[in-house]
Amino acid sequence: MTITTTRALQLFQVMRQGAVILTSILLAKSGLSTADIGAYEVLLYIGTVLSFFWINGLLQAMPPIYAKLDPEDRKAFIFNAFLLFCGFSILLSTVLLVGRSGVVPLLTGLNSVPFFEIFCLFLLFNLPTYPVEYIYLLEKKPYHIVGWGMASFGLQVMAVAVPLAFGLGLKGGISALLVLGILKWCWTFVLVLRSGVLKIRPDLMRGYLLFAWPLVLNILIGNFVLMFDNWLVGWWYHDEAVFAVYRYGARELPLAQALATALGVALIPRLSEDFIGGLADMRAMTRKLFHVLFPFTIVLLFISKPLFPLVFNPDFAHSADLFNVYLLMTASRVLLPNSILLSKGEPRIILAVGLLELLMKVVLGFLLIQYFGLPGVAWSAVAAFWVEKAGLIWYLKSKHQLNPAQYIDLKWYTFYIIALAAAFAVSHWAF
Repeated sequence: MTITTTRALQLFQVMRQGAVILTSILLAKSGLSTADIGAYEVLLYIGTVLSFFWINGLLQAMPPIYAKLDPEDRKAFIFNAFLLFCGFSILLSTVLLVGRSGVVPLLTGLNSVPFFEIFCLFLLFNLPTYPVEYIYLLEKKPYHIVGWGMASFGLQVMAVAVPLAFGLGLKGGISALLVLGILKWCWTFVLVLRSGVLKIRPDLMRGYLLFAWPLVLNILIGNFVLMFDNWLVGWWYHDEAVFAVYRYGARELPLAQALATALGVALIPRLSEDFIGGLADMRAMTRKLFHVLFPFTIVLLFISKPLFPLVFNPDFAHSADLFNVYLLMTASRVLLPNSILLSKGEPRIILAVGLLELLMKVVLGFLLIQYFGLPGVAWSAVAAFWVEKAGLIWYLKSKHQLNPAQYIDLKWYTFYIIALAAAFAVSHWAF
């Protein structure tokens, strides 16, 4: 069976999401208290909110920059990109360790979190390993992408599960993640030695950062929409158990973000080479995505409420109500106007629309949590993500005369939107 780089990236993202879900199930079934599970989720939240934006901004900038370099500069670029990832990881870990008494309350509303120092060391070694799948993408090695995903995410699940099985508790699991992070860093360094040239190039670093900064800021804003929800819940309730219930429900359809993100990344080079052909490919490939994601989402809407107590434990039964609201994000995730704008070299408009999205999120978040509690937080996130997609589609229409029908199969999309809304209404009132 032949695997393309697009399919390999999609499989990689599915494995990433699968590892997160499986770890959550293992924690819920492990006998740990809800407060201990909440502490683990708080640590993940802190690490994510302070790293996701710059990691993904730098990663998204790698393919378009790499494509414009000559072969020798490409090798140097891989090494210098790795140096930047290491530098940012050292800076982040230092800030967290030195300023933990201020950072934790600021981000979570909690005074402290157990095993914070061990987790910071895990971040130090694990964050520089994120470029591995992109190096394999640039070298057009899809099987290496899949193999890396199977190894890294399989071991990640085991690193949490094995210590829990031996009664070592949360500390044992986080310590095992630290060991895994060190091993992954060593593998990444060996890969960089093989694929790159050990030569520091300030000009490449400067060009990389200049291209990436609007993407970094846009992702910061976009993910702050979700991360703000975590902060808001912690600040409003001051309860780790409530935070855990929220975190277990605040999940999109696992496949949606993974498949859509990977497809969007893979389409950027195609759009850059042949814009009209790339639009046709996007229309066809997103239509296939509709046929996979929307039916799956509709099924989950009907089975999530009885499923949550069984898969996790009865303490998380109310998480299903939140999960159903977040499932509605599938409708916006499958739209990829961002990829079109990146192929045209216009990351700044994405940033501008992201600022509007952020404003909408903050206002709605504070407003709806007062009247509807946790479900209100979920609805504010769904609304904010729609603002982003609608704004970018409008910009493509008004500035580039791109009709949405050129890159979206509107008939199928409209059909699935109606079906999704009907399924949500029935599931909400019938169960």
